[in-house]
Amino acid sequence: MARTQNPPLQMVSKPAVHTVTLTPDVVEAIQQLSRDASDFLGRKVSGSAIIRALVRQAVKHGAPAAEVLFLEVEKELNAGVLWGSKKK
Repeated sequence: MARTQNPPLQMVSKPAVHTVTLTPDVVEAIQQLSRDASDFLGRKVSGSAIIRALVRQAVKHGAPAAEVLFLEVEKELNAGVLWGSKKK
């Protein structure tokens, strides 16, 4: 009997540690999404995994998702949540 080969393991890039500043409502939303994902998947899901998944989905959906994302950023800027500097 011929032996079948397993497909090569997919290489996962090494995670980089970044510090982000989040408002309390966003922290709560990430924690809630993490709890919901944990319930759905049957295993613990970190806030970092939630953020990575959100970014992948925004990239996957292209311009329409980016536009919605940029409008959310604009709302923050208009509300006075400023951590960056204005382009000159």
